[in-house]
Amino acid sequence: MRWVALAVCQLLSASDAGSPRGTADKQALPQLLARLDALQLRRDQGAALAEAHRLAAEALAVAPSDFGALWRAARVRVAESEQPSQSPAERSRLGKEAYDLAEQAIAANPNDVAGHYWAVLGIGNYAQGIGVLRALASGVEGKFKKPLERATALDERYDHGGIPVIWAAYYLELPWPKRDRARAAQYLQRALAINPANLRARLYQARIAIDEDRPAEARARLAEIASASVGKYDPPEERRVKQEAAALARKVP
Repeated sequence: MRWVALAVCQLLSASDAGSPRGTADKQALPQLLARLDALQLRRDQGAALAEAHRLAAEALAVAPSDFGALWRAARVRVAESEQPSQSPAERSRLGKEAYDLAEQAIAANPNDVAGHYWAVLGIGNYAQGIGVLRALASGVEGKFKKPLERATALDERYDHGGIPVIWAAYYLELPWPKRDRARAAQYLQRALAINPANLRARLYQARIAIDEDRPAEARARLAEIASASVGKYDPPEERRVKQEAAALARKVP
């Protein structure tokens, strides 16, 4: 009579979903999502990121097919994958989890930029974890470009000019002969037109200047990053770029 027991369990689950407690859980979803948004601005703090992980899991338990819960859970996985302590294998695993969650978000709402954007960052971190050449050989490039193109079409200004910065990174990271610094530079100008405070755009400008033997220009861009105050658009990202710029500045001829 195993099927009877299973049917009873399903009925109880359905009853609980419609119970005051189940309704209360769903009513709490907007608060969970708002807390996740607040924690995103402290994601470089271990306790805040751990709390975000817990809340993302709670939001998905309450509403597993909710668009807002899915893309925010993907965003948390992206933040976890970008922690400096992560090994390449762990970065890749978390990036793939972010991509899978973002793909579910896209299925829930294909016309919102958020799902596509976090899918791009998730699969990008997955590719970095396994190595660019291996990623290209395994067909990851298509999974990266498709949501990036869609995100660009939907809202190029999303995440403080992050989309053109991703395009620039794509053209900088590709191996020769696909690498295209001129095209990357054009995207960086676009990013800075959207958000003049975008520090990663300036960091990539410095990288291009170094690669093209223009050390004075590279030092100027890196000095701009060093002197920039934090808190203009995304404090964790700004702090992270300042650290990367300081490390790069020590290598400039």
